[in-house]
Amino acid sequence: MRLLSFFYSSVLALALTACPSNTNTGGGGTTGFDRRTMITSYADRLILPNYTDLQQAIGELEAATNTFSATPNTTNLAAAQVAWDKACAAWQHCAMFDFGPADAPLGMLSQELGTFPCSASLIESSIRQRNFTTSNFQRDTRGFSAIEYLLFSDSTVGASAERVVTRFVNDSSRAAVLRAMVSDAKAKVGNVISRWSEYRSGFVSNDGTSVGSSTSLLFNTFVANFETLKNFKFGVPAGLRAGQTRTEPQRVEALYSGRSLKFAKEHLTAIENLWTGRTKTRQNIAAQDFIGFEEYLTSVQGGAELVANTKTQLTNAKNALATIPDIKTLSQTIEANPAPVNATFTELQKLTRFFKSDMSSLLGLQITYSSGDGD
Repeated sequence: MRLLSFFYSSVLALALTACPSNTNTGGGGTTGFDRRTMITSYADRLILPNYTDLQQAIGELEAATNTFSATPNTTNLAAAQVAWDKACAAWQHCAMFDFGPADAPLGMLSQELGTFPCSASLIESSIRQRNFTTSNFQRDTRGFSAIEYLLFSDSTVGASAERVVTRFVNDSSRAAVLRAMVSDAKAKVGNVISRWSEYRSGFVSNDGTSVGSSTSLLFNTFVANFETLKNFKFGVPAGLRAGQTRTEPQRVEALYSGRSLKFAKEHLTAIENLWTGRTKTRQNIAAQDFIGFEEYLTSVQGGAELVANTKTQLTNAKNALATIPDIKTLSQTIEANPAPVNATFTELQKLTRFFKSDMSSLLGLQITYSSGDGD
């Protein structure tokens, strides 16, 4: 079983400890920066609204997949695919909040919903056995990647809608597994949101910088999630990670739908939003800035220069990402013309120093996860 689970979750499951302090005594020296205001903004203007968006999108996905399961035809399949696309895009803006309520007995929410690629063989085995469970560590049998496999594939990449529908018509247990997967995702996200109602007060008051503080948790999940984008969505499929001897395009996110590039762009936008302190653009509502890590950095000595360098490199990374042609899927591009993919990985790699080592040094924050990234 080939599992690209988010690698950092186990070391980020840190209990919040009471370390109230609004004075930064980290690498930049003492400042009057109000971390509590920053943390409150992250909770109320980014984390909870993004989870709410995800919950709504999964609700729409549930309705669409129930309709398709009851009446499998190409029209209902197309509606379910659109709903999946919307939910997976919303997920890109929540995967980095892997702490507190996102921690469950079987792992972090990112592991449960965001593991990719899925295991087609294990999913097919569950269908044959008419036995689908989420009470195990086979995380590549559930979540967005597994749902994608059922909605877009007949076990081959690029399957036609008619062939996907035929599989559902011929085997009712396929629909049962699909419904169970979506129901599981909906329940897990609902549980996280419910737990946040209790967690929020402790989160916003825990405004120090020590390990386990809210600032530390946000910083570590932010950087680890960035490395997931860089390493697992580009580096591994392109064969650029240590120990790889060839490309592995089948390990992209969203292999069967061909939406890998779209979600990578959405993921980078989510990362930039968290670093900047910016809400997500919503229907008829433009993104709005709030006090975030960017302002925090400018409050310490050397921070303004780091902010400028980070913004420049973010632009470079986005420009490189924009050069990857969207007339083919990302996996096809890796096979036929890997140069723009490799260039994007390189530009993302250059961001690592700014996000990880420089930022942690200036803000006096400790890296608490092990990525094996090598910077």
